[in-house]
Amino acid sequence: MLCAQCGKNEAQKYIRHTGEGGTVYLCPDCYRRLYGNAQAAASRDAKPSLKECPSCGTTLGEFRKTGLLGCADCYMAFREELLPTVQFIQGRLRHTGKDPVRTLDDERRELEAELRDAQKTGDKFMEQRIRYRLSVILRLISGGEE
Repeated sequence: MLCAQCGKNEAQKYIRHTGEGGTVYLCPDCYRRLYGNAQAAASRDAKPSLKECPSCGTTLGEFRKTGLLGCADCYMAFREELLPTVQFIQGRLRHTGKDPVRTLDDERRELEAELRDAQKTGDKFMEQRIRYRLSVILRLISGGEE
């Protein structure tokens, strides 16, 4: 789909709170030209430390408010802030895929390695989550139910 503004470049879907609807299809350059500079100035005035995606102008505050990112580049722009969320939701940061032959013992070993990493970094929250998941795996291994 082409950009609705310039009609030349490939468009991306951006969610905007507008009166007519909420979705606009613009290329990153047009989006930045139309929304990015005004948003950037407003966010800099409000909070100088607020991060912003260089491609689409989406701010970290907007992501936290809506849970939506503006473009694919937002993942790299907000990488450090997204990592804890991804790890909380997915349970790990590495994609392991669907593996039907994966055993509970494999899962236990992987969780133990993650626990050691969390202990080294001092991340008490992740350490607690991993310990809970490890206890569930150990119960399943010993014949108990989840």
